[in-house]
Amino acid sequence: MEYREFGRTGWKVSTLMMGTMQFGGDWGDQEDADSVATLHAALDAGINFFDTADLYGFGHAEEMVGKAVAGRRDEVYIATKFGYQWEKYGEAAGAQPRIYSGQHVRDALEGSLRRLGTDYVDLYQAHNCPPEVLSSAEWWEEMDTLVQEGKVRAVGVTVGPGDFGTPDAIAAAKHPQAGAVMAAYHLLSQNPARVAFPYCRRQGVGVIARGPLAMGLLTGAYDENTVFAENDTRRWWDRDDYLRRLDQARQFEFLVDGGVRTRAEAALRFALSNEDISTVLVGMQTPEQVAENVRVADMGAYDVDTLQDIAELYDSWDEHESKLPTQIKK
Repeated sequence: MEYREFGRTGWKVSTLMMGTMQFGGDWGDQEDADSVATLHAALDAGINFFDTADLYGFGHAEEMVGKAVAGRRDEVYIATKFGYQWEKYGEAAGAQPRIYSGQHVRDALEGSLRRLGTDYVDLYQAHNCPPEVLSSAEWWEEMDTLVQEGKVRAVGVTVGPGDFGTPDAIAAAKHPQAGAVMAAYHLLSQNPARVAFPYCRRQGVGVIARGPLAMGLLTGAYDENTVFAENDTRRWWDRDDYLRRLDQARQFEFLVDGGVRTRAEAALRFALSNEDISTVLVGMQTPEQVAENVRVADMGAYDVDTLQDIAELYDSWDEHESKLPTQIKK
């Protein structure tokens, strides 16, 4: 497993970051025993960075992480997120105002610490943080207070998909208290790496690339006839966008060659090839998927010619970004 510097924190984090949204039941049913087994497989494979959120499964994903790292807390960095009022609104929380300051944040942090079974969070991230918060020096100073108190080691933000999040990522990275920025980056959304990611790196801000498989679009597992389950967040996708992006994803079939055996492996290797990125967030549901992703990480980067072919194909499209579902619009 390769490890990279995580901004100015001094941490050495694995290039693969373990995502846990699926362990909360947000991508369909998942047995707790399978979740813990997968998390243990990631630990054993050298993955030392785990991402979760209080929103995922309304705290359940955090509980799974807590169970998995019990007795091994000093081996890992844990990142979680806050902002949604899920305890008050439940499944309607996505359509309600988010809160990023004051007592709500302190209460959210205490809840996360309890579920994770730890007395500190390595990276505390504002979940889908809006521009007016990102630009507020007062807010960053408030978050830095949590760091000074010792319950948080670094503060980060997650920003919107693709081009929607690029200005926000840059705005966040301007603040000296910013520890990390998480943004979507994959074969169907390459622009963040052209300006935002290099800027963050120069500012000493860790970069987490999320969604390297575009929530499954780049795996080849879905087609025009796919029907997502009622408890699968992908059911909210715009139908026309879905079909267009399926077609775009299929155009990268040429990357399945040599040691790269599937479209999913090609997509992950692409994200890992960007050296401005500190770590790539991947949701893995089974120990077998952990092993497959670690194998891809060990391949190393694509060569320059292949990366150029990828960029030229992306630039040839008239449309790049997907429409944002109402639930996550800022």
